[in-house]
Amino acid sequence: MTHQFGLTAMVVETNYLIASVIEAPLLNAGYRVIIATDPDEAFAFLDRKDVHLALIDFRLQHAEPEGLVARLTQQGIPFIFCTAASREEVFEHFPNARVMPKPFSDQDLLAAVATLAIAPGAYQAE
Repeated sequence: MTHQFGLTAMVVETNYLIASVIEAPLLNAGYRVIIATDPDEAFAFLDRKDVHLALIDFRLQHAEPEGLVARLTQQGIPFIFCTAASREEVFEHFPNARVMPKPFSDQDLLAAVATLAIAPGAYQAE
């Protein structure tokens, strides 16, 4: 397992239980993890923390991910959608996005996140 000491992953998930399930393997792999329960909290973290990559639930409760995706793209921060939404639904809004379908294993999550850390071009606005 590759350890990513020093990299900060931001998990944007409205369900804190799901966020903690995503957080645990990331912490074990050496990532620093911050959890945002809505886009406003994510924006606040982006203003004051060094975020290296993000994992976003596509179906944020009472919010749309478009503004957050725009901000991450503007700042050059790679991201992946961790979602129960279909790939087709995500691609309707974000054709070039990376998608990690829920449920997923810790190994699949870590492999996807390692890819973001190595090759950050997660989404290019068109």
